[in-house]
Amino acid sequence: MEYFAETKKLTKILNDPKLLLKHYGKSRARRIQARLDEFDAAQTLAHIPSDPPPRCHPLKGELSGKFAVDISGNYRMVFEGYDKNDELSTKREQIVTIQITSIEDYH
Repeated sequence: MEYFAETKKLTKILNDPKLLLKHYGKSRARRIQARLDEFDAAQTLAHIPSDPPPRCHPLKGELSGKFAVDISGNYRMVFEGYDKNDELSTKREQIVTIQITSIEDYH
């Protein structure tokens, strides 16, 4: 599965291990990299488990239409999913590309 970040700044951070470590600390940086590796290995979002540790789940409220995976405690990687036609989708089995919008504590 392909993934990309919504902003240039987030793209830079996700692609540079030193920046990842600087912004999120050792433990979170390691978990963020683990989630990115899981995205690389998956063919669709349905291949990302809804059980911990990734715990891929749809969001509600203000973030409705987006998904999140656990990073640590309250931290989540928030993203939108797109199907093979680059259309925004909420059907996990159709999502082949994701756009990471943030890594945050939204609780």
